[in-house]
Amino acid sequence: MAKKKGGLGNKGVEVLLSSSKSEDVLSSAASLEIEVSLIELSPYQPRTNFDEENLKSLIESIKEQGVIQPILVRKSNKNKYELIAGERRLRAVKTLGQKKIPAIVKTINDESAAVYALLENVQRENLNPIEEALGLEKLIKQFKFTQENLAKKTGKSRSHIANLIRLLSLDRYVIDLLSKKKIDMGHARALLSLSHSSQKIYADKVVSQKLSVREIERMVVENDAPGSKKTTKIKKDAHLSSIENQLRENLGVLVDISHSNKTNNGKITLKYSNIDVLDGLLKKLGYKKQ
Repeated sequence: MAKKKGGLGNKGVEVLLSSSKSEDVLSSAASLEIEVSLIELSPYQPRTNFDEENLKSLIESIKEQGVIQPILVRKSNKNKYELIAGERRLRAVKTLGQKKIPAIVKTINDESAAVYALLENVQRENLNPIEEALGLEKLIKQFKFTQENLAKKTGKSRSHIANLIRLLSLDRYVIDLLSKKKIDMGHARALLSLSHSSQKIYADKVVSQKLSVREIERMVVENDAPGSKKTTKIKKDAHLSSIENQLRENLGVLVDISHSNKTNNGKITLKYSNIDVLDGLLKKLGYKKQ
């Protein structure tokens, strides 16, 4: 599987830690053994689902080898600590009935703690697109980030952030399918230009017919609605398909190129889902209000 563009590598956390002000991030020289009962979960945890099989595997590993990588915490009120990163390790230790866990204590503000929680989750075990989108949206709303500022803070591209957040405008039914990994992010993005009722119909088609992203994109462009007359499928030139995919990634909207070899002309169709997406598209195309 090709590596997802716009994702985070280790650079994300390194950028956060190295560029943070000295009062934001100060780590202790070594890890401490902290009472599990004194650790409170982070309010900034973006993950809502924990894979049970992966958690069982982690539990067995910790049972045999112990906790190899300390969790990260910060001091909260009194003698308690707030988890920054490592909830799966903390859950595993609790399941094993262990009373203490190795932890590194950091002095870190709310903004950095929220960003760190998102980065740590994306790096260690991929969040589903909706969890990541909700985490990004929370950072924007709570800490007044612009998408450009958030891109710099997290090491993500602005288009990646915009594309993820757009997913939250989908019908709840489609969002649920995406969260449960019954459809992919590419499928979901192809449905953004449709009404909510149509999104549900097409999403069910993806699941029942096991459609590829390219197939559902083509169906949406051709308005191949249930009950309508089927259009003749013409296989598109691979080079044109590649151009469409690159433009879709750069512009954040569905792109369709129709070209006639006979007349040597054609058209490019751009589909947007709402006025905000249109505004963003116009800016990328260099349009300026007079």
